[in-house]
Amino acid sequence: MHFKSYTEVFDTTPLTSEHPFSPHGILFTYYPSEEPENLHYHNFLELGYCEKGTGVFIVDGKIIPFHGKCSSIIYDGQVHIAKSINNEKSLWHFLYIDLSKLFTGAEANELKLLKSLEHDKYNFPSVLSYEEDEGIYALCKEIMSEAAGMKADHLPEIRSLVISLLIKHGRYFTKKEGGIRERASLMDEIGDLLNYVNIHYMENITIDDMVEKTHMSKATLQRKMISFFGISPMQYIHRLRLNHAAVLLLSKKKTIAEIATEVGYNNLSSFNRMFFKEFGMSPSDWRKSEKNHPIPGDLS
Repeated sequence: MHFKSYTEVFDTTPLTSEHPFSPHGILFTYYPSEEPENLHYHNFLELGYCEKGTGVFIVDGKIIPFHGKCSSIIYDGQVHIAKSINNEKSLWHFLYIDLSKLFTGAEANELKLLKSLEHDKYNFPSVLSYEEDEGIYALCKEIMSEAAGMKADHLPEIRSLVISLLIKHGRYFTKKEGGIRERASLMDEIGDLLNYVNIHYMENITIDDMVEKTHMSKATLQRKMISFFGISPMQYIHRLRLNHAAVLLLSKKKTIAEIATEVGYNNLSSFNRMFFKEFGMSPSDWRKSEKNHPIPGDLS
């Protein structure tokens, strides 16, 4: 699968059979920026867990708001980016694992039975809140603790924990409709557009801007976006904006009018109408209802 439109990110530390994960000996802490960043992908498994903060994960075009404690499981080749949404950056920890180096012999054969090795054939949640699955959150945290501690026999312990994690995550997998090659080809064709939209969705992007970026006709662009996402290019932009707004509404630091402007709506009534259409309630009702109920892990 090729993602020529994205940055391919490889860790600077070689992953070996002795050290099939990185970093080792420390717990890697990361604060996703509010500033626009390019989508990227890895050639290994990326595990993460968030301790606090709010933001948005974008994984293979899916828009996934997060709030507070949650975990992420990103497989090789999945195009993604995480960004914070507010001045206080979210606090994440990440670990990269080369499964082919971690598992050998009989363990590797056992791994082949898991759906995760053929993840491109399935739909699944890449980000899960603590409330949705405490077990997966605990496993991600324990795996990273073992990698940071480097205690005696940490490798067999990490192997068993990773197997448990992949089994638990595999229970969420459902078969994709449509051909894998077709979806991979579509991702290549609209890659530049997704990167552009991810950075500029709060600006006044028009369909003509997107057509120019992809060098496709409007009809072709519409067809490809609907084929991949089930929604049109402009609907995708609105979804990004509205999910961003849904996270901002968890705080009362900004008025609804200020949030509407920040995410790209100059007209408050238009924002209210679009928000109700997406979430089935007004922004003010959403703010009230979410006060004691964490935002769902996937609003896309």
